[in-house]
Amino acid sequence: MAESRAKRMQVVLTLAVRQEDEAAEKLRQFRDQLAQEERQLQDLRDYANQYLQAQGGLRQGVLAHELINYSSFIHRLNEACTEQETKVQRMQSLLANLQKQWQIKHQKRKSIEDLIKRLQHDDDVILEKRLQKELDELSSLQLRHRSGQE
Repeated sequence: MAESRAKRMQVVLTLAVRQEDEAAEKLRQFRDQLAQEERQLQDLRDYANQYLQAQGGLRQGVLAHELINYSSFIHRLNEACTEQETKVQRMQSLLANLQKQWQIKHQKRKSIEDLIKRLQHDDDVILEKRLQKELDELSSLQLRHRSGQE
């Protein structure tokens, strides 16, 4: 008997599962990377706040070049925070894209599974009809055979 359509679709399902798993792994890794970048941004912000608090009281009796150095350092720290915020925002956008890609692959896999279930059901119905036909023919033969013996 030829291989059923449902069994042939298993290859397609296997491929879809593999693609979904790969997309899920990529998504997980990217989420981890984003979390790390967000922690780094928070660390930068915390450091800037701590530095501002620590240096805030030292403005009296500070030399001009020290004040310039302080101001320059604060400016660079703020630039670093801004760059990190931009990076995090860009990564959040990429994460949304990866999430959509995974959802598409997930839906594709579910659709293939549903198709396989329908094909299996169709195969079962066909097989059931074939068996019923064979039973009917067998009953008919037995009935004729009995009729011929009497």
